[in-house]
Amino acid sequence: MTLTSALAMAGGAALAALPAAAQYDQVPAYTTWQPGWDSYQYDHRHVMLGTVDSFAPYRLTLTRHNGVTQTIDLKRGTAILPVGATPTAGERVAIVGYYSNGTFIANRVILRG
Repeated sequence: MTLTSALAMAGGAALAALPAAAQYDQVPAYTTWQPGWDSYQYDHRHVMLGTVDSFAPYRLTLTRHNGVTQTIDLKRGTAILPVGATPTAGERVAIVGYYSNGTFIANRVILRG
């Protein structure tokens, strides 16, 4: 029996038994800069806004609106949009992803065009 079959038979009750850390948190499908981000209106669970301090392969350091400097590790497969662009110091950026055990996991880096 597959996991899908077992879950269907259990009426989804098996999902409720999973620990919170194991449940998937749906990341919004943003691929372009959103108008509300200019006035810092954004989903704080899935988006991090800031200004690029430095960028190297798999690592981006930014300063957030509240003045906190944060380094984000980018995993293999993290998209930088628009495609072909490279984050540069002073550029506004949105990191789209999710928090897992206190660490922000970046799925996409969206540059302010």
